[in-house]
Amino acid sequence: MTPDAAKQAAGELIAARRSGTPIAAISAACRPETADDGYAVQKAVIAGWDGAVGGWKAGATLKAVQDRFGLAEPFLGPIFATTIMQSPAAAKAATFDLKPPGANGKRAVAVEVEFAFRLGRDLAPRAGGYTEAEVLDSVDALMPAMEIITPRLDPIPGGAPGQALADCGLNGGIVLGEPVADWRGIDYPAHATKLVVDGKTVVEGTGALVLGHPFKSLVWLVNNVGRLGHTLAKGQILTTGSMTGIYQVEQGAEAVGDFGRLGKVVARFG
Repeated sequence: MTPDAAKQAAGELIAARRSGTPIAAISAACRPETADDGYAVQKAVIAGWDGAVGGWKAGATLKAVQDRFGLAEPFLGPIFATTIMQSPAAAKAATFDLKPPGANGKRAVAVEVEFAFRLGRDLAPRAGGYTEAEVLDSVDALMPAMEIITPRLDPIPGGAPGQALADCGLNGGIVLGEPVADWRGIDYPAHATKLVVDGKTVVEGTGALVLGHPFKSLVWLVNNVGRLGHTLAKGQILTTGSMTGIYQVEQGAEAVGDFGRLGKVVARFG
């Protein structure tokens, strides 16, 4: 993909992000098909967006999701700082759902419950990447998180990964719970989480669903963000992938990511 084509595709996604109106697909003349093309457009979106990157997400950590997009590994995307919210968050459903309201007049917001980690120092791109020990030494806190999925594309494209990756991994924002400083001794694969909507548990999962262990996803994310030429900055948030899948929450509902003794993350979608 040429730089001009990447810039043109980025412009279409930026326009959709600003207007809150999805597009059916990126124009055929500049449509990214491969992962490399998607990341080239993603880089142009970051350059053209009027806001700083506040973190990065790992997505498609389940094989079924990788298969949907024709991938053999997870994908990544930036999280813009203005879309990072603290729990309890009061979020406007219309901001995070680019589709018209349904027959009942309500919008629906897609959410995922995830482990997130906050960086305590910068990590610049480095040949050979970073070891797990080095990545973990750079973390200063674990944070319960709820990612909000907001595609600028309707329908979400399957088959080839390029458009989903170009669209910043379909990220709309995240809600963060209180930091957990004592995070190293947690049995992450066995640790249970659940998504509770209006007081009812709707889905449950464990850290084992994230590549077997969230640390594997975290290391993959750090090294692949670096491979793409980005520096990870102190204070940025790294999300590691869903433990609950994608769940639609209706406008007016309260969604709670319950991490047990690690705390909760709460979002109310008005």
